[in-house]
Amino acid sequence: MKLLHKLLASALLAASVALAPIAATAHSELESSNPSAGEAVEAGRLTISLMFGEDLMTSGDNANVISVQGPAGADNAQWADGCIDSVRGNLMSEAVSLSAPGEYVVNWRAVSADGHPIEGSYEFTLTNTSGFESNTPGLCADSALSENGSQLLPVTEEGAKAQTLFAITPEEGLIGGLVVIVFISVIGAFMLRAQERKREAAELAAKLARDKASGNN
Repeated sequence: MKLLHKLLASALLAASVALAPIAATAHSELESSNPSAGEAVEAGRLTISLMFGEDLMTSGDNANVISVQGPAGADNAQWADGCIDSVRGNLMSEAVSLSAPGEYVVNWRAVSADGHPIEGSYEFTLTNTSGFESNTPGLCADSALSENGSQLLPVTEEGAKAQTLFAITPEEGLIGGLVVIVFISVIGAFMLRAQERKREAAELAAKLARDKASGNN
């Protein structure tokens, strides 16, 4: 058991050392959205709202951007003008008018107050039971988007289906790798212990055989 304890201690120590820089450099992350990922909403004038874990930067050209594209397909029209309507603390929002039913993708980029930029995307579904009609908006004077769509993340029919709200970050990948390392260490410890038990059993059997042979003599 001493070997098992040593291996577990080593694995946990390695994990704590590796995760320490991540905890020290943690930045704001998206906490919630409206509409939420996968939600079905009715056509009309909508406000895309994103809430983050920390306050956002309120100065700087094109620091915070929301792009809304859809329905997923060949056209993938851009429905945001490229200028955020509001940034208040940890909440930013963009008003859009949507009428064509289908899958839409929200691409976003946000810069936390400490200057760290993050970006991501998610999908929601639009239905239209009221007959609401809207036109594709023009871009604002200082738009962060191109006339052909978002400069953040290109969206195709296949790409829109593949995008999710929470992509795997390097930190999450590292944590997953550490979990695998700990798991392998535990399995390896049990295998080594099993080998030690076999060796001890063989040595005991050999000793008993020698003692028996000595007694017969």
